[in-house]
Amino acid sequence: MGSTMAAKILARASGASSVATGDAVVAAISFITCLDGQTFIDNFREKNLKVWDPERMIFCFDHMFQPDWMPVRAATEHPKIKSFAKEQGIPDENIYDLGRNGISHQIPVEHGWALPGTVCVGADTQSSTMGATNCFALPALFGVDPIIVSGKLWMIVPECVRITLTGAFPEGVNGKDFVYRLIADLGEDVQGRVIEFDGPGVANLSMDMRLAIANGSVQIGALTIIFPSDATLLDYIGPRAREEFEPVQADSDADYVAHYDYDLSRIEPLVAGPHNIELVRPLNQVTGLPVTAANIGSCSSGRLSDLALAASILRGRHVHPSVRLVVTPISAETYREANRAGIIQDLLDAGATVTQPGCGACYSGNLSPLKLGDGERCISTSVETLRGRMGSNESEVILANAAVVAASAIAGEIADPARYRAKEKVSA
Repeated sequence: MGSTMAAKILARASGASSVATGDAVVAAISFITCLDGQTFIDNFREKNLKVWDPERMIFCFDHMFQPDWMPVRAATEHPKIKSFAKEQGIPDENIYDLGRNGISHQIPVEHGWALPGTVCVGADTQSSTMGATNCFALPALFGVDPIIVSGKLWMIVPECVRITLTGAFPEGVNGKDFVYRLIADLGEDVQGRVIEFDGPGVANLSMDMRLAIANGSVQIGALTIIFPSDATLLDYIGPRAREEFEPVQADSDADYVAHYDYDLSRIEPLVAGPHNIELVRPLNQVTGLPVTAANIGSCSSGRLSDLALAASILRGRHVHPSVRLVVTPISAETYREANRAGIIQDLLDAGATVTQPGCGACYSGNLSPLKLGDGERCISTSVETLRGRMGSNESEVILANAAVVAASAIAGEIADPARYRAKEKVSA
């Protein structure tokens, strides 16, 4: 029986020639990425603990810029991280502060930390996002102290599920819609397992699309997601890589516990929620529901392709007067690229409020002007639809892709963006 990508990466990281599903390994990690707001710092100081390799630890400031629920924390958390970094010898360049900041699992991809064939750890639930780069990306929100001290993690080589992709997404459909499709379809079948993608459809997915899909691992129920290495990945990661790397590919007879096939051309716009992300429905089942807020951003969206998709709907139009639309780029790099492309101006001209990069309105503790009140309904590209996630417990959050959010912001109700694209084609 051949090896999965996960097994090959874990074997390499543990110094073994090969490992099999169910084996226990102690794998060396390539780096750990942390958001701002880490409880382990106090423990390290109290016990005089040391980081295993200061060069391989990074902090990304993405959450705690003046959160309204605890304003003093914004003034103390970032200086605390910086002073800890100096104590530990962590380089200044490893602290991604304003002007370089972004979400803690996007920054490692953009800046060449998350490399093919490596084990990457992130202190955030959505750290599987990095698996788009052909790495084993493990979310480790709690209990990271032993990993940071040793630079290693103990784990059982997980079972893997293979998903073969064909075709390409239709216009107006993106990685978020596919994540919702997998949430609806797979359920307990992938619980705690690794999803590995292959097939000719992978070549039709941009890096933005792959990152959006890998980001959905926790919501789907998987341990993590791994994409194969191909020309698209190597063209992207090659100029960014901080060191040499060696991609992995699964063997043709790899040990998969299940195999699914998806034709991406058959994926339609879907929505999830409110309150339960497993409540997945076709867009047409919720069109016409009034909205008072619209949000584009978070680690499941907010990339350049998402901002461009929203701008293509909003260009030459204006946000409905009863709706406030907030857009948060996922990183400073993305913000600059969108600005150079004229996308930011299009969003502003349409009446959107564009905020500094980071997590934005995804949860109500972040710095964002968008806080939901009682009875409000928000259409959002964010990652969670939990009750109270974006403000009042008496509000609703329905998740959709950036085109749907943009169209809904214009209409004042959940709307199919096809109606706006059709008008553009007629006028053209």
